[in-house]
Amino acid sequence: MDVSVLHTATECLAEYLSEVTQGDLGQSTPVPGRDIGDLYLHLIDQNTTVTAALLPESAPSQAGATSRSTLDASVNVYGGGFEERYRRTALQMEDAFASVSAADLRCRIDGVEMEAGAIYDQQVSETVIHTWDLAHAMGLTFHPPLQVALRILKTLEDQSIEDVDAVWESALRMSGRLS
Repeated sequence: MDVSVLHTATECLAEYLSEVTQGDLGQSTPVPGRDIGDLYLHLIDQNTTVTAALLPESAPSQAGATSRSTLDASVNVYGGGFEERYRRTALQMEDAFASVSAADLRCRIDGVEMEAGAIYDQQVSETVIHTWDLAHAMGLTFHPPLQVALRILKTLEDQSIEDVDAVWESALRMSGRLS
């Protein structure tokens, strides 16, 4: 699969993450009950989850998974900036998408079977929306390019619903509203 749109989105988010300091971790985001530190951990987890769904046989180990308490105590352990670890997990995810030979390959993510192309579109949407979440929390401005905003809108409109409960639960989990 071509991952150029996702790569552009993840790099944009990484640029905003490069502005985050330890003092910013407690800033509230637009998602109720989630601050920047929680958002950061969610981003890492989301990238790892998508990678594991696309490449279950070579899924990254969760051994290095970071909890909130270890994140607060280990700022700058991963190369000096929050963007460093994010970029590593985003690149693993991009490589996983690039290895998929057909967009209609079926994968299971968060208990829902989806086509890899649909997971890709959802990941682009989530990445761009989370960039807005982060920018908003930091008092910065973010507006995606028109073609990206239109793609997200189309993705949201085109989602087919087969099992409403499973799709809704997955949407809530991926948006960070459920753990």
